[in-house]
Amino acid sequence: MTLQTFTPTFPQFPTLSNAIAKARKLTGSTNSFQITDEQIVQYMNSFYSYDLPAKFRSLKLKDFYTFTTVQGQAVYPFNSEIYTTVEMPCYINNRETKLYNDPWNFYGVNFNWQNGPETFATGTGAVGPYNGFTIAQNLLPSVNNDPGPQSNPSLYFPQSRVQNILIAVNIDYLNTICVTDDGQGNLIEIFQTNNTAQTQFGWNYYRNYYDTSGVSLTPVGTINYQTGEISNLSFSQVVPQGTPINISYNPKVLQMPLAILFFQNQFTLAPVPDQGYTVQLTAYRSPIKAILAEDQTGNPELSEWWEILAVGAAKKIFEDRLDSDGVIFIDKMLKERYDIIETRTYAQIGSRQIYTIYTDQVTYNYSQNGFGANIGGP
Repeated sequence: MTLQTFTPTFPQFPTLSNAIAKARKLTGSTNSFQITDEQIVQYMNSFYSYDLPAKFRSLKLKDFYTFTTVQGQAVYPFNSEIYTTVEMPCYINNRETKLYNDPWNFYGVNFNWQNGPETFATGTGAVGPYNGFTIAQNLLPSVNNDPGPQSNPSLYFPQSRVQNILIAVNIDYLNTICVTDDGQGNLIEIFQTNNTAQTQFGWNYYRNYYDTSGVSLTPVGTINYQTGEISNLSFSQVVPQGTPINISYNPKVLQMPLAILFFQNQFTLAPVPDQGYTVQLTAYRSPIKAILAEDQTGNPELSEWWEILAVGAAKKIFEDRLDSDGVIFIDKMLKERYDIIETRTYAQIGSRQIYTIYTDQVTYNYSQNGFGANIGGP
């Protein structure tokens, strides 16, 4: 049996060349000395990718965002360049799942307190190595927790940072060394220093790994997330004799996730997955590309969008030329074409039920479009 799939077919009109010709007529740019075809296409792609989705929500762009889980991994990245506006319904293994956008509500339901501070070793008057075990097991690794070395720091740190493990030791008063993990099982010491050349940007972060002499080198200190074993941990300073070395961490019982938090541009699942599961969320997809081909015979993703691409490109051309009259004229055309291309969406939405606070009592579900609609209802 051959699996049947839908392969879209496009008419000979409209094409990229038609949209370019329309943009030239609107802006009075009749030749390539005023503006080249390549520049017009760049304006189209810029408008299509960054301006158009902000103005309307076409059902053509409503799609599933799908990813699979990994045992012991609670946090997963979100592709915000391709998808926007995550919403219900959401599914894990095709079972409807609650979506949260507020950590307060999510962690109020899914207990997230850390264990510790828990002493696993004591100072010996040396920088290391120190070894030990956590009492609980199945530890949550940190996420986006590596600021990079001082010579090449990460430009994105501490964006979307989640620190789940912290090892701390008090060397003396007002001097505490803190070690965490990089999410890969390596133990790192993170420094934050005020860079005098860039004080307006605040703290500058970097990290170091240490051997037993306190010298930064290839990582040697590790933590096993499954067993809680801490091995070959060394610090940048000598730890006084008998000083407790403490760890705070998140232990978890692994099982099938039942809730999703969308926060920090990433997804957090609870409980932590014990194996691979398929996760599907409803999201609006950004347009693929202004034209679905590399040459001028390509078509828009939806044929009825061809003219708004030309109008959007014309507006950007007028903006760069500081032509305020042209921008005002084009804005009126954009409004008309937004109304036209949204007609299909309005027709689909108009056939739907109007949801109220009582709808879920009829559907026996917390999703507006869940299975079991009207079961036992009037």
